[in-house]
Amino acid sequence: MRVLTVILLLHAMKNKKNLLILFFLSLIAGVFLYKSFSPSSTEEDFGPLAYFETEGSLTCVLGSDYNNSFLAQDGQVSVALYLDDSLIITYKNVQKKTALSIPKELLTLGAHQLKISAKHPARGISEDERILYVLSDITPASWSLVLKNQFIHNDSSFTQGLAFSEGKLFEGTGDPNGIGATIIGEVDLNSGKIIRKKSAAAPIFGEGITLVGNELFQITWQNNTCFVYDKKTFAPLRQYTYAGEGWGLTYDGTYLIMSDGSETLTFRDPKTFKEIKTIQVYTNEGAITKLNELEYIDGFIYANIWTSNLIAVIEPSTGKVIATIDATEAVQKGKGNGEVLNGIAHNQKTGKTYITGKFWTSLFEVAFTKPKGV
Repeated sequence: MRVLTVILLLHAMKNKKNLLILFFLSLIAGVFLYKSFSPSSTEEDFGPLAYFETEGSLTCVLGSDYNNSFLAQDGQVSVALYLDDSLIITYKNVQKKTALSIPKELLTLGAHQLKISAKHPARGISEDERILYVLSDITPASWSLVLKNQFIHNDSSFTQGLAFSEGKLFEGTGDPNGIGATIIGEVDLNSGKIIRKKSAAAPIFGEGITLVGNELFQITWQNNTCFVYDKKTFAPLRQYTYAGEGWGLTYDGTYLIMSDGSETLTFRDPKTFKEIKTIQVYTNEGAITKLNELEYIDGFIYANIWTSNLIAVIEPSTGKVIATIDATEAVQKGKGNGEVLNGIAHNQKTGKTYITGKFWTSLFEVAFTKPKGV
């Protein structure tokens, strides 16, 4: 009797274990089936709730409204259109195809983030993001470069900045070999000799310079620092920090204008170095990157384009490239064993403009020949 009871208990325990296994298997299968056939499936099952009809990147021309359309699935609650994270419009009761438009007043030159965000009561939110490129409405003119005079340039100067103030020529250099070659200096135009200078120890790598009143500003490549010196004594006055790289620097009479090697130019307050605004430099075909040394001349920004023989002439209010200047003749005659074209300076006292390059043996007085009517 006792033996039979034990056998029955073991049998019951065995069946209980099997029942538990079957229960857990059924539970797992149920969860799997629920996920597979649940009406609230993911975007991958049904596609995006709404999306731009045009594939890939989007383009329009400065001065024109941007017009497109988006496609949407049925049952939407709303679709919102954003430009650079700013809400433009919310569409209610959308159709399968809905026209969209962004007024030209909201569109500045360059690249912008364009996004539509669709909301569904059961399926949540779906987003489609694109890049909208606003291109220039003009084709840049081609200006010619005329060499007027040739001067000696110190070929040990890795020229990063060139500027005139009160008829005096100032130059700022970099330090590509890490030997403490960064300087600011006053240079004799006729002989190329450095009259006086102030050096900076490595790893300071000097870049563009400009002058505001009695102060000389020098930015740095990757040291995130702008140094400000007294123009007459080169005594340090103060310094500012900034994010990103520093390449070129100029002054338009109100703001410092700074390049960072991209297509973006940043306008800064000379009293605080705070960013005021930015512009993106574009032609009718796209962005002009590698903007290097800068000079403000008669209402336009002149910019060396690094690794090229070209100078871009930029409209500061929009970023449009109104012209390009081919300086190949100057490169061929003045480069010597030096490197790229870099350095533009305008003497407001005489109205003359000068260019040179990194480690060049020559500096040139130049004039620009514009097509008739420009």
